[in-house]
Amino acid sequence: MRVLHFLRPARASATARKAEGSTDALGLDAFATEASAQAPVQAAGTRLRVALVLLGAVAVLESVPAVLWLQGWLKPAEPTVLAATPIATPLPAVIAATPPCAPAQGSAPAAVSAGAAAARPGEGTGAAPARAVAPAMMAGLVSIDAPVTMHVYSEGRLIGTTEADTIMLPVGAHELELVSDAVGFRARRSVSVQAGRTTSLRVEAPRVPIHVNAVPWAEVWIDNQRIGETPIGNLQQTIGPHEIVFRHPELGERRTTVLVTLKEPARVSMDLRKR
Repeated sequence: MRVLHFLRPARASATARKAEGSTDALGLDAFATEASAQAPVQAAGTRLRVALVLLGAVAVLESVPAVLWLQGWLKPAEPTVLAATPIATPLPAVIAATPPCAPAQGSAPAAVSAGAAAARPGEGTGAAPARAVAPAMMAGLVSIDAPVTMHVYSEGRLIGTTEADTIMLPVGAHELELVSDAVGFRARRSVSVQAGRTTSLRVEAPRVPIHVNAVPWAEVWIDNQRIGETPIGNLQQTIGPHEIVFRHPELGERRTTVLVTLKEPARVSMDLRKR
């Protein structure tokens, strides 16, 4: 009996160990079975996610052209319109028949070609043909000779200066006003302009007195013309610039220029002792 009591605990422990071993075996098998069962599910979930990502990328790529088209970046190509190039129609050449020599008296005039006759408007209808008038035939030129530079006005409008060789004016009579503020001179002149011709107009310069003196004394030349010895008073000279030369046998020669005007008498004095 004691032996049976001793063996019972041993059997119980052996039975417990077997049970534990079977439990471990069952746990390993269950884990392996569970792992093997979850593997297909995970693979299916991965494929599903990849498919969703690909669908999203395709949707994004397909939406870009639509957005660009809505913003006007992609527009349908405009049809190319080819402009028709007109074909120039050659004009008929008109050749005027030139007779080799003048027709004899009493003979009929040479016939003109049909093209030349067609080019004459109004022929045969009694209407006078239109004739082009050259601009030069409606105007003429005026050449003005003045002692000083003057502005030329016609009907209150400045048309030129006397520095120009000629001034163009319409054909007919004109009243010109010549003005020089520098010398205080004004003059009015009438001129008749003829077509294609040059009309000359001369303006006489008025004379005014000038006074010339030198210290101690000198011989005087005005515009290369000897006037006399100083002092010289009330010497009549035309308006405008003049060159005056003073000469002394011991003190030498001096030159100066004076502008004679209508504003006031000109007074010229030279001290030959100063250098």
